[in-house]
Amino acid sequence: MGKTILILGGGTAGVAAANVLADVLPPGNHLTLVDRSPVHLFFASLPLLLVGRRKPGQLTRELSRLESRGLKFIQTEVEGLDLVGKTVLTKAGKLPYDALLIALGAERNEGLIPGQKEWAFNPYSLEETGQLSAKLARFPGGRIALFIADLPFTGAVAPYEIVLLLHDYFRRRGLRRQVEIVLITPEQRPFSFAPPKISTAVAELLAQAGIKLLTGHSVTRITKTGELFLDRGELTADLILAIPSHEAPPCLRSSPLAGPGGWLEVDPHSLETAWEAVYALGDVTGIQTSTGHWLPKVGFFAHYQAEVAARNLALKLSGKEPSFKFRGGAAGASMLTAFRRGCFVSLSAYAIPPAMTLSPPNTLAYLTKTIFEKYWLTAWF
Repeated sequence: MGKTILILGGGTAGVAAANVLADVLPPGNHLTLVDRSPVHLFFASLPLLLVGRRKPGQLTRELSRLESRGLKFIQTEVEGLDLVGKTVLTKAGKLPYDALLIALGAERNEGLIPGQKEWAFNPYSLEETGQLSAKLARFPGGRIALFIADLPFTGAVAPYEIVLLLHDYFRRRGLRRQVEIVLITPEQRPFSFAPPKISTAVAELLAQAGIKLLTGHSVTRITKTGELFLDRGELTADLILAIPSHEAPPCLRSSPLAGPGGWLEVDPHSLETAWEAVYALGDVTGIQTSTGHWLPKVGFFAHYQAEVAARNLALKLSGKEPSFKFRGGAAGASMLTAFRRGCFVSLSAYAIPPAMTLSPPNTLAYLTKTIFEKYWLTAWF
């Protein structure tokens, strides 16, 4: 008799896992993807939407299109897990499973800092990024402040891409001298999970672009008049962007799978939890490196984790020994630094100590990222 496999979440990890399982799952099994949203968002290109280089419709795909791969899509919200009874509790009812892949991502909470939701734009929101893009087109000059509310957050390169793309955007429009750009982060140095030389290289990129970097600072309050109160000092901005605090989804925080911070605990190589045939992938996981930092919550790690978990599950269901391992490494990723420019990034997060490389800005890195965007939104849907 065939097994029922549930995938919770239609983000990067969920979509990758669904596609791989659709290809390698033994015949006779039943595959279902569950997500509260009807669409998948290609999150990595939101910074390009911000500066007018993408339109919203270019970055989304209907998750129902995955049904052409032979799986079922259910649009509903997950409310909890019954691990003993092997059932997922949703607003649409109970969903039984034989194997479970949890890829619900991270919740973004804009309500922890007073004034943030009311007076700051969220560049991680498709709707607000579109609104912000229109506002930037009319921005006459002044100070733009981007702050990271808390750690950890998804998209490790995104804040740096955003401020560098803003620099390039106003430079191309001949307004750069009229615009001051400030990046505020609670990290003691950029990319604190990486070797110090990488942090230095990123800080130099920002300095070369005339972007002011404030490290080791947290925003505590925002006012209607654009005042940002920090744990040490304050500043005023004409336009505020805020990367929200990230949390594990409420339906998982009190589950037996949750560890520190509510993130799900997994084997760092197999992505399996302490419960057999239950895997957690992508941003919902809480994996720490040898230096005590959280494994960066980034798309290429979510993609690789999904590949590993999906292929190992298919082997199990075929009566074979799982053989795939997630090794905490990735190469060929890119960080955008301008329109048609970017840096290649490689990271070995499981190395002791973690290792990372960052190339000088070049055109090929930009093209690689845009080609991957087109590949992802075409081949996987």
